[in-house]
This record gives sequence, structure tokens and C-alpha cells, in this order.
Amino acid sequence: MQVFLQLTEVGKKQEHYKGDFLEKQLSYYAGLPEKQRRHFLAMEYERLGVGSQRYLARVFACSRKTITKGLRELSGNNYEGDYIRQRIVGGGRKKKKQA
Repeated sequence: MQVFLQLTEVGKKQEHYKGDFLEKQLSYYAGLPEKQRRHFLAMEYERLGVGSQRYLARVFACSRKTITKGLRELSGNNYEGDYIRQRIVGGGRKKKKQA
């Protein structure tokens, strides 16, 4: 099992995820819809601390902007933990009008 490491500012190696825990996190992440993925990554970033954003982006194969967007959503005043709807009301492709 490959262990992902990251160099901290003081030059010491810090292990964020180890072995089976990494596999569980990756399989859990793969089963989440888009909005929950962003929120999951944002919570992991807050848990791991400053400097872990690049590490999370590399491990979960996502953009750092995705993590930043998740942080904004969670910290915003209008945060809505409702994961039933994938899109906002009125979002998405409009239905074709019948002639």
C-alpha cells in the first residue's frame, strides 16, 4: 500500500492518511454526489489544517478550487445541508416546447 506524504513547512514528513483508511476515504468519496464531495473535502481540509489543500487535491484527484468552493458553501450564511436536490430550483436544461 502506497502511503501519501507531504512535507510540512519545517521540513518534516507528515502522514495524513495511512493504508486502509485512505482506501476507505477514496471509496466513500467516489460514492458521493458533487455537492457532498465538495463539503466532504472542505471538512477534511479543516480537520487536517493549513497546507493540506494541495495534498487533498492530489489524493482525491480534484481541483483546489473545488475545496475552496466547498469551504465557501459551508461557511456561508445560507448553507443548506439538503442533499436531496442536485440543482437549485429552476436550474438545468429547460424542457422542449411541444408544437
